Amino acid sequence: MVVYDRLPEPGGMLLFAIPEFRIPKSDVRESIAQLKRLGVRFVVNREVDSSALRELLSEYDAVLVATGTWKGRKLGIPGEDKHKVYDALDWISHFMAYKLGYRSDEPPPLEGDVGIVGAGLTAVDICELAVYEYKARPIILYRRPMSVAPAKHMLKHLEKLGVRFFENVIPLEVTGACCATGVKLVRVKPTTDRKAPTEVIPGSEFELPLDALVVAVGLEATPPRLLSELGVKLNRDGTIAVDENYMTGVKGLFAAGDVVHGPSNIGLAMRSGRLAAQSIDAYLSSL
Repeated sequence: MVVYDRLPEPGGMLLFAIPEFRIPKSDVRESIAQLKRLGVRFVVNREVDSSALRELLSEYDAVLVATGTWKGRKLGIPGEDKHKVYDALDWISHFMAYKLGYRSDEPPPLEGDVGIVGAGLTAVDICELAVYEYKARPIILYRRPMSVAPAKHMLKHLEKLGVRFFENVIPLEVTGACCATGVKLVRVKPTTDRKAPTEVIPGSEFELPLDALVVAVGLEATPPRLLSELGVKLNRDGTIAVDENYMTGVKGLFAAGDVVHGPSNIGLAMRSGRLAAQSIDAYLSSL
């Protein structure tokens, strides 16, 4: 078995997108070492597009795509491209690559009043890193009550770190000339369901001064480039369409993990991988 990885070391998000205090990197590396002892070979710094996939399909009886969700969602508001506005995944993967010795340049420091749009686990990681590494004053900006946030179980911990919260707000515009100096927000009516639409409260706009803004509002699937050229169908959200056996519309080409079901936690992604592995084993046995 051969694993092709675009990163300089195998381990994916466990290594390059989650801080050391959340998942010890020694544990990840030991798991990779166990796979190597089982005979798995890793080829790093190798990004696979549709052309490379064609070659792999001709070389192997089965190929699995598990490229995850490596693209952060945008707010889609004016000023989002200003300096000192950072995509959460881009920033944290830069930080981890620097800490692991794969980059010589440190990411831009998160200092002063740092706004974090979103209230998921990545937003929490950004809050903690901003405090631990830069003594920053994080402010979580969330469009719903924190009581229904994905990271609501971390609320007390964040409060102890000095994190402030602006609930039931939506960003309208990043303010400032070339650099972000704040964000214009509007209040919305509270909802108890994370899937419920938000309703803006007219006349409730206000501006919050900030030294930096981090966008952590979710991730998008990142299938191999030009995958549709092989005849693989993508869903409307960019995830790969598969059947009940995790096979795509191309014989012998399987897909699993977040690139199939969208961003999730580690457990769900690993479960998907195990189920796909069982399907691949059955497929190979039938050849």
